[in-house]
Amino acid sequence: AETQVRNQITRMADQTVSDVLADEAVSSGDLISVRTGETGEISMLTTDTARLNRLRTDVMEEIVAQVETLDSQDLGIPLGSVTGIDLLSALGPRLPVRVLTVASADAVFRNEFTSAGINQTHYRVMLDVTVNARVLLPSGVVETQVTAPVCVAETVVVGQVPNAYLNLNP
Repeated sequence: AETQVRNQITRMADQTVSDVLADEAVSSGDLISVRTGETGEISMLTTDTARLNRLRTDVMEEIVAQVETLDSQDLGIPLGSVTGIDLLSALGPRLPVRVLTVASADAVFRNEFTSAGINQTHYRVMLDVTVNARVLLPSGVVETQVTAPVCVAETVVVGQVPNAYLNLNP
């Protein structure tokens, strides 16, 4: 049941971010600007903070609305899964499991820089969406926290190719 709720929330977060980006016609170029120096070398990357904050607000409103709809859903767990025997895990009638969600969600932006080659850096703006959920089972309540990292913008920054390259990793 916990896995089903986690999967639903993860799919919901991914889809919501995609929908908001499409509805607002936002592209990476709208969120990330590259500034160059006098000789054309990249000197700075800037992000449109105001637009990112609007994006975060729109995503959060939609996610909270969708999380609240999970309250009305019943998940079905195959009876064989309750036995603990792997061979029977997907067999048998489905036991209803009522889902209650805590309508608390949060989203935090983070930046990722990774090497993409000798003179390239892969830059991504990630939105980490966190949702708290409770699963009501006949045996008790299981609380779970789902964090779904979603990429909202990415670019590859290409620098100058060095005259020499020495890789000293053993």
